[in-house]
Amino acid sequence: MIMFESFRKCLSAISMRAPYASTPGHRNAQRANAGSEVLGTTLETFDPAASIPTKLAQTLISIYSLFRFDTHVSEKLIHLLQGSIAATQMGLGIALLFTGTECEEYTDADLCKAIFLLQLLYRGTLLVGWAPSEFSKDPYAEPKVVSEDKAESEEENEDEESRNSASV
Repeated sequence: MIMFESFRKCLSAISMRAPYASTPGHRNAQRANAGSEVLGTTLETFDPAASIPTKLAQTLISIYSLFRFDTHVSEKLIHLLQGSIAATQMGLGIALLFTGTECEEYTDADLCKAIFLLQLLYRGTLLVGWAPSEFSKDPYAEPKVVSEDKAESEEENEDEESRNSASV
C-alpha cells in the first residue's frame, strides 16, 4: 500500500497541472529567431560567412529571452538550448571562415558535418518551441482600471450622456 502511495506522489509531481500556455515574449522571440534563420539561410547561399551575424542575433535574442521575467521555465529552457546551439553555430562559422574550408552538402570534413548537424538541431528546436506556442497562448489579461479613475470616468460619461440627451 505504501508503494502505491509513493508511486501516486511521483506521478502527481511529474504530471502537468495545467495545459501548456506560451507567453507573448516567447512567441515574439521565436518569430524573430525564425525570421533570422530564414534570412541567414538565404544569405548563406551567396556567402557562408553571412550567416555569422544572424547566428549572433539569434544568440542575443535567446539570451535576452532567457532573462525575461514574463516567460515560463519551459520557455527559458528552450531559449537556453537555442542560444547555445546558435552560439556554437556562430563559432563553427567563424572557424570555417579562418580555415578556408568550403562546405558542400555532403562533404567529408568534420567541421562541415558539425555545422550541418547543428543546423538540423537548431531548426528542430525552433519548430518544437515555436509551433506549440502559437496554438497555446496564455489567456489575455485585461488591464485593471484604478477605482478612482473609473468613478471619475463614469461621472464624465453620465454628464456627457445627459448633455447629449438634452440636445436631442
